Amino acid sequence: MSTQSSLFPEPVEVQVHRLDAAIASLLFGGRGGPLNLRLADDEKAVLEMIRYRRGAAKSISLRDIQQRTKLDPRTIKQAVRTLRLNFRLPIGSSKNSESGGYYLMISAEDRAIWRKDVLDQVRAQVDVLRAADGHQAALEALGQLREELLSQTGIEQGARNGAGA
Repeated sequence: MSTQSSLFPEPVEVQVHRLDAAIASLLFGGRGGPLNLRLADDEKAVLEMIRYRRGAAKSISLRDIQQRTKLDPRTIKQAVRTLRLNFRLPIGSSKNSESGGYYLMISAEDRAIWRKDVLDQVRAQVDVLRAADGHQAALEALGQLREELLSQTGIEQGARNGAGA
């Protein structure tokens, strides 16, 4: 499911149908993602729990997944990470104490909720780094992360240095 906008974006219903088809294929033994992999049993169990949780308002808690799958929290979190990275599934998460949990990101609002939590985590880690190793070390680490991200996306050196447009 593409997260890039286009001149003629697909209606949400088409995106959901495409996502449903991809998930069904994976759950029934198909291969997917950029590496053309199959789901491991743990990943399959977690995906089955998240499959119909469309939108942040319908999230399923880590505790509920744990009770239903009998998997430990670390295994569940690793499965979600693998589903996101290796299979490119748009799984969001919210740390909201009342309604937090995992869900499929369907709307821009779903992505905004997830993005806020991710940025909050990054900020918290940068605060720890700054407190333990100083302000300059935190700035250097952020610069290093920026360079790594730019190199992973294949952006030319000139663009990274601000040259040319």
